[in-house]
Amino acid sequence: MNKTDNKKENKIQPGMQVEFICPKCGTHLAWALPDMEMNCPKCGNWVTNENRKKPKLDLLLPMDDDQLTLF
Repeated sequence: MNKTDNKKENKIQPGMQVEFICPKCGTHLAWALPDMEMNCPKCGNWVTNENRKKPKLDLLLPMDDDQLTLF
């Protein structure tokens, strides 16, 4: 048995937001629900949950997280 067999997948729960990073230019776009699509203002690439660049540790945030509060 290798290490990847024991590794748990990070499953996206309902209402959890993910960080959208452009796969083409690496621009950090926004935290949003996984079913969103957004256009990168830097390179014009459309980013979805399927093609977004995922960091090594893909964090998930609930919709009401204080980290996302704008000042």
